[in-house]
Amino acid sequence: MTTLAHSKATLVRREIPPLKIHNMQIARKGLHKHSWSTTPGAFFRIFKEDPLTLEVTFPEENSSSRVMLHTNLLSGEDEWGELEFRNNGSGNFSLSVKPRRCGIFLFKIKHSPDNGKTWYWDGCPVSKVIVDPESARDIRMYTLLPNVSGHIGDWMGALDHIHDLGFNTVHLLPVTTMDYSESPYAAADLFSIDPSFLNPSDSRDGLDQFEDFVRAARKKGIKLCVDLVLNHIGISSKMAKCCPEWFVADINEPDGLLRAGCWHMNKWIKWEDLGIIQYDHPEPTMRQELWTYMKQYALFWANYAAYTDGMVRFDNLHSGNRDFMAELIRTLRSAYPDLIIHAEFFTDSNTLLKTSAKYELNLLLANPWEHPFAELLREYLRYLHEISKNIRFLTPVTTHDTGAPAQLYGSPEAAVPRYFTLALFATGQTGMVQGTEHGVLEKIDFIGRMHSVSFPTPNRYNALIRKINQLLANYDLFHEGGNIRFVDQGHGAIIAAIREGRKNPAERFLLVSNLDTVNPYKIKLELSGVLQGKRCCRLNEMIKGDTLALESETLELEVEPCGIRAYQIIFQQ
Repeated sequence: MTTLAHSKATLVRREIPPLKIHNMQIARKGLHKHSWSTTPGAFFRIFKEDPLTLEVTFPEENSSSRVMLHTNLLSGEDEWGELEFRNNGSGNFSLSVKPRRCGIFLFKIKHSPDNGKTWYWDGCPVSKVIVDPESARDIRMYTLLPNVSGHIGDWMGALDHIHDLGFNTVHLLPVTTMDYSESPYAAADLFSIDPSFLNPSDSRDGLDQFEDFVRAARKKGIKLCVDLVLNHIGISSKMAKCCPEWFVADINEPDGLLRAGCWHMNKWIKWEDLGIIQYDHPEPTMRQELWTYMKQYALFWANYAAYTDGMVRFDNLHSGNRDFMAELIRTLRSAYPDLIIHAEFFTDSNTLLKTSAKYELNLLLANPWEHPFAELLREYLRYLHEISKNIRFLTPVTTHDTGAPAQLYGSPEAAVPRYFTLALFATGQTGMVQGTEHGVLEKIDFIGRMHSVSFPTPNRYNALIRKINQLLANYDLFHEGGNIRFVDQGHGAIIAAIREGRKNPAERFLLVSNLDTVNPYKIKLELSGVLQGKRCCRLNEMIKGDTLALESETLELEVEPCGIRAYQIIFQQ
């Protein structure tokens, strides 16, 4: 007969824990009003230099004597503290506090009707605020294509051109050693510079030369955007050879590595040069080794971006492993508190909102090229403003993956009104790809070691691009969301809007852009409210330098093909 071991064990009762009483009750919903959304899952964003400003209003018969903010905004992620609201009288309470760091933070209010003897927790869900790096407010990004820009010494010379155009950020495609396909997105080694980028007159190694470029960018006040490729790597790479167990397997491939790819027009396109990294590896030790290695890769290059107050760009994040990316973002934020995290993440709006609320993505790539006509682009711009409290988008004219403006819109001239529109009608983060300023007819191929490329009309649009960037840099209202009113009556080619400053109410602009590359148009703009009860105002056009007097609430204009107008609205003193 077998005796069970536990049959001789002594039964010991565990201690019953005490309950600590905090004199706390749950407030009934609807007793007070909030200045922020309290629906489940709601969140909003501020920049690090902006105060978190909150207001709570109680009916006078239910007015509380004290209101407190319970939050982790001022301490570590797991450290909560309290701040007291100011009592403004008549049941209104307000609080304004600057965040100390970037990140995702939670807060909830409690209030007391008897000066702290009894407290009521707000009956609404815990609220969430995302604090973005201050440097993400103003992004004027120029994408530099290394394979056609000579060696690293030449890139340093290109910084003068980029700075002269008024850009403050350089997006550099991956510069790591390339695999056999010569694609910058198919690395052979994640920690070395491709030999084709080295200056032949400099005997130092690639990283030493690259660090000179990073220092030169910082000296000119140019942020560096480093492209991180995390989903896949070249099939002949050092990593694939040394650690094939880190990859998704495919018995149908000669090397046993599953190829990456994408869907296009309901067809799967396989990228023969790329193997998929298996972040969800079932074996814990291998998974941890892989995660550690790839985090070190991201930290290695993010270090250069952070040195310039810049950003990292997650390539193809929509195909990434969410668990790994969440841990990577926490790691990057811990190492580089003010690093901007930018991502290529194409999906529906609902998924974007859920992802942005969970992961600390400071900028997402917009896709304005998919809205080619004025009607579509106007609605897209309206959407960008409506969602700007939750998601910030970078709105470039094109990317290195898309066609050039001449291919997308029929003429290289289209680059100017498109850039004008996306820079000044959106929310302050924009950009263009190398060659756009020269009027290229086709996109520049970023694959292959070509070293240099010639432009038939060099610097064709430099002056206009420079003026647009100066406007974007000099006026706060172009970096605000929700401050746009379209006044073009849904015109088929012209987009026109009034923008009014919130931070600086004296800033007011009328913007007009003709997206048609062939036809001029006459348009009557309805400008109700612009005069603000005054007899007239002056419209100073900031691109060509013209001046108009506005004496009524309608304005008739004739706008040439690809024409742009940026009227600053000035009232006589």
